[in-house]
Amino acid sequence: MTHTVGLAITNPVIDGQWHSGRRCDGKGADKISYVGHYLPKGLLVRYRHHKQPDTCHVWKEWEGEDHANIDAAEYRRKKEQAETLAQQAATQAAREKARLRAMLQQIIADSIPAAHEHPYVAKKRILAIGGRQTRQRYAVIPETAATPAQYLSPSDLLIPIYDHTGYLQGIQQITVQGRKFVRGSIKDGLCWVGGGLTTGETANRLYIAEGWATAVSIHIRTRNPVIVAFSTSNLLGAGYWARGCYPDTELVYAVDNDIGSFIIIAGKKIENPGKYYAEQAAIAVNAAVIKPPMSEGKSDWNDWHISQILNTRKPD
Repeated sequence: MTHTVGLAITNPVIDGQWHSGRRCDGKGADKISYVGHYLPKGLLVRYRHHKQPDTCHVWKEWEGEDHANIDAAEYRRKKEQAETLAQQAATQAAREKARLRAMLQQIIADSIPAAHEHPYVAKKRILAIGGRQTRQRYAVIPETAATPAQYLSPSDLLIPIYDHTGYLQGIQQITVQGRKFVRGSIKDGLCWVGGGLTTGETANRLYIAEGWATAVSIHIRTRNPVIVAFSTSNLLGAGYWARGCYPDTELVYAVDNDIGSFIIIAGKKIENPGKYYAEQAAIAVNAAVIKPPMSEGKSDWNDWHISQILNTRKPD
């Protein structure tokens, strides 16, 4: 059965779990999260936008106004039917999740180290530390009426995402069109860039950065190891993991300084969210925060790294 939920989600997976969705108008792909339930009276979906994560919207495909509109025996029948549909959806979702996770494992197992001459790597003036490339083309998901197909090509740069035990749980795909997570990835993972805690210019220091290119830039400049958190929402989780594993290590958040950017949380405007969330995480895990010494516009430590190479550093 195909549903269109409000103006936000096409073909939702209704299994009582949170998922990412695609807007019907083609904008904001993977910017919507939702959870749907089959209920005796119909379909109920709660959803929210990534810029307003504390605000949930409700959509329903409902029969009648209340339980009084449905005969007791009919209500029980519909309840059993709803439970069956929910179980079937959950089983199918679990199978698809397992299939995609197995595919991600195989892709990385068969991959090779990324070339330092890769166009994205060259553009960022870094080395392809931790990056991978495939030997062949993979069809991750087929094209449907609601969603485009997703492919991995040998020209793509792949960044593995690991859970807190070192198990692969996802892949970030970088192409000429941009960056996205491969379907089936769990995004709240990590990637370790560099060597051990004794290899850097400052012993026993561990950096945390949001993006892979930023992390590699910091490692190139300092020789210290860097954790890639992959998103602002995972900065705190990365910090907790690092502090738990290395309680006596000096932790430093190397933040993106996206001047002019903002998100809305519970009606509150959060300016420069990358910097804001890094500062909040730093308080929680007793870490320091450093931002790139560039005074204009959006910048990260890769921007600063490139500016040093080109000798065009902006004055403070």
